[in-house]
Amino acid sequence: MPTRFARIAGLVAAILALILRAAPALPATVLPLSLEQMQSQSSDVILGTVEDTSAAWDEDHRLIETRVRIRVERRLKGQGGALIHVMVPGGIVGDTGMMTPGAAVFKVGERVLLLAEPKGATEVRPVGLFQGKLDVKRDASGADVVEAPGPAWGSRGERLPAGAIPPGATPALPLDDVIRKLGGRP
Repeated sequence: MPTRFARIAGLVAAILALILRAAPALPATVLPLSLEQMQSQSSDVILGTVEDTSAAWDEDHRLIETRVRIRVERRLKGQGGALIHVMVPGGIVGDTGMMTPGAAVFKVGERVLLLAEPKGATEVRPVGLFQGKLDVKRDASGADVVEAPGPAWGSRGERLPAGAIPPGATPALPLDDVIRKLGGRP
């Protein structure tokens, strides 16, 4: 017959096993991608302006996705018309919101450089979650620059991990330089 200590230890072990089995999975790590890696994985590379966003439930009513319509200013890779439709996980429908850590967030009116891969027959999604959506802004001198999606760009256009900002790193690169790196003419 088991001792009282053995029964308590067994009960604690069983409870611990249930807790660990029920624990949510930890989020996946997103590996940093260079511009060249993103470009090679992309079916489409465009410069454009976000015109509209709309969130909806998927067919199974399990996930919320946001559809983003971007007016194409310039197409560096891929074929298509004046608009491109991007799907990203997450969004708000009614009083229900869903967020996917690491997913790109688009705002109406912002200018973006998008490196995208196919998602379905008529839509694309950013390569590397947030990494494929690069914000284009005007710097203090009025020049167009591409902001790094992480802490900074390295001297060769590679993304740098958080906390690793060596000398020569910059939070933005000139748009013309990024277009050149992607194989286009500024």
